This record gives sequence, structure tokens and C-alpha cells, in this order.
Amino acid sequence: MFSLPSAKKALTALAVLCIAVVGLSTFAFLPVMGLPSSLALGFSLFILTFMADLAISKLVLKKDPVFSLRRTIVLSMFCWVFWVFFVLIGVAVGFAFDWTWWVKLSLLGYAAVVTLRFIVLVATSSSSLWRQLLSTLLQPVLSIIVFLVFWAGISSAVPLQVLPFLVVSPIIACAAVYAFLFIIDRLGRQTYSLPALPMFRAFMLNWLTSDNAPLEAFLERMGQDADIDVSLLKFDSAKPKAAIIIPLVHPGPFKNIGSSLLPSLLKQNFEREFGCETCTPLGILGHELDLASQAQNHKIISNVIASAKFEASEGVATSFVKVTEGVATASCQIFGDTALISFTLAPKTTEDLPQELGRVVSEEAQKYGLKNALIINAHNSLNDDVIDTEEHVDALRVAASKCLQKAINLERK
Repeated sequence: MFSLPSAKKALTALAVLCIAVVGLSTFAFLPVMGLPSSLALGFSLFILTFMADLAISKLVLKKDPVFSLRRTIVLSMFCWVFWVFFVLIGVAVGFAFDWTWWVKLSLLGYAAVVTLRFIVLVATSSSSLWRQLLSTLLQPVLSIIVFLVFWAGISSAVPLQVLPFLVVSPIIACAAVYAFLFIIDRLGRQTYSLPALPMFRAFMLNWLTSDNAPLEAFLERMGQDADIDVSLLKFDSAKPKAAIIIPLVHPGPFKNIGSSLLPSLLKQNFEREFGCETCTPLGILGHELDLASQAQNHKIISNVIASAKFEASEGVATSFVKVTEGVATASCQIFGDTALISFTLAPKTTEDLPQELGRVVSEEAQKYGLKNALIINAHNSLNDDVIDTEEHVDALRVAASKCLQKAINLERK
């Protein structure tokens, strides 16, 4: 989805925003305060921001795997991007009118930063509410104190005048964010009978740390039971030599969630058990049959291994044949009474193929006296052409029929 800058780059950007942008723009706007005073403002903002981030990641959210020091610094960096935007507008307006507009726009930036931090922390952190609130307020409050000290050097009345806003604005911001996220959470409960925010947190936890268990727990609750077919073609001599395993499960949905790792896990476990080369190509299906969790993966793996403890019974096979119909290509080889068939649209993009195609081709194979058909989507071509796979289903079916007919007439050896 996205990538974050390294801690070094984020810290450098933070220094530039606080020291170079805030500090130097202040000096340009109020040269009467002097360059040392303006740079002191920038350095103070940078140092206190870093110290706040350090305290948040190491103390307040130390048990939250999402908010490492790097991600906490990046959050503050983006918050300063927002805040600097308001500061610079305040400087520009202050040039046209008076310096109090700089104060007002800086305070508005403070409120925006509190709002942004609270949204991010509540949406992504699984820590308690008080930890989220403390992590939200610590950096903005320390920074606004630095601003207050600087403003007091211009006019001692400013801190007292803005104090009510500094207290009330975080309350309003947090209440508004909480109400907004509550509505989103309720929508998830109404639509899927599951809370939206905890599911989003689980998704982010997996995306950032690869922890799959929390998200898979939600998928288990949303999933449905189904019987899964697995096709297995095993080659034996004195011992197993090779195997082709095609589970009617699509690898997915992403990363290490659900059946995303099933092909590699199935290959590794089968090879470990039987000591033979194994491949696990894609069947004819889409993501409608993703598995919910690793537990479901291991059900399939254990059952496949248990079911594969038989000796190969066929001794003859045809040669390998290929037929092209338009952009559709079907390949076939017959082993005993079992056909191994694969499809591709190469050099066009070869995406997922509908399950109905697999059923039609299996029925076609039975018409030729074959008991079984293992059907593979080669999934072996990807380019910039946008292609509608449904438009080529008929061509794939015709290619498969011609290929089966050609293979069935070959001598078996």
C-alpha cells in the first residue's frame, strides 16, 4: 500500500521542518526577535518532538508493535508538515495585517495536529485509551509550550488569551474523531456483524509487522465451511519421484494471510514427507475460495499427505500435445486414464479463469473415457493489455476439446 521513509530520513525532514522552516520563517517575519531567538524556537521544537517520540515508543506504547520509534517519528514528521502549512499561511497573512494572525493560524495547526494524531492512534493502535490520548497530546502540547514561551517574549498577554483554546480544542477534536470512528465501527457491525476498527487494526498490524493471527481470527468468523477438492498426480518407481498437486484453493488474499502461502507450504511438507520433487500449480478458480487462516492450510496439507500414501498404478502415457485457438492455448498429456491439462492466454495477460471452465473440461474428458482431469491455469503472462478473461472462455473450451481429442488418439507408451 505504501512505504515509510527510514528513521534517518524522517529525523532529517523533522529537523528541516522545525529548524529551517519554522525557525527561519519566524526570523523573516519578526526580525526584531533576532536570529538566535528564532533558531532557538526551531531547535526546541525539534528536540522536544524527538524526545516525545522517544518516550511514546519506548514507554507509553512500548507493547504496541506498530509504533516503533521509526513509525512514531514518521507520524510526527507528517504532523509537522500539516502544522508548518498553517504556520506559513499565518506568516503570509501576518505580513499583510499583524503578527497575531501568525498566532491564530499556528493554534489552528495545533488543533489539526491533535486531530490527525488521534485519528491515526485510535485507528491503528491496540493500546488502552489513556495511552492513545497521552501519545496524541504529548508532542503537540510540548511544542505549543515552546510557541507560548516565544509569543510571551513578544506580548506577555498572549499565553493567557490563547489558554482556553489550547484546552478546549483537543477536547473537541478527540470527541469529533471518536464520534467519526464510532460511526465507521457501527457500519462494520451492521454490514458484517463485526467491528470495523479492530479489523482495520488487525490488517495494519499484519501489513506492518506480518503478524497474521489477529486478522485471521476475523476471517475465521466471516468464513464459510466448504469441501475442497485436491487433485494429485504422483510418479513412483521404487519410491516417489515427483508429484503435481492442485488444490481447488486460490493463494490469497495477500502476504501471509489465509491460503497465500498454501502452495509453498504444501510443496515443502509434501517433499519433506515423501522425499520427491513437488509442484503446486494454480487450478481453475478465483479468490472466492481463499482460505481463512493457517489452521485451514494445515487441514488441507495433512489430508493431502495422508491421502497420498498409495502406489502409482498406471504404467503408460501419451506424449505432450498443444493446441491454439485464437489467443487461447491448451496443453495436454494423458497418464493412464487421467488427463493433465493446462491453459494460457500468453502472450496476452493470463489471469484467474472461471471454475465453470474447469467443470466443462472435466465433463469433456469423461466423454473420451477418461476418469480424471487435472486442470491448471498456467497464469504465466502479465503485460499492460487489459483483457477480459470471460471473453476467451469459449476459445479456451474449444482449445481444450481439440487438445483432448488429439491426445486421446496418440499411442500410449
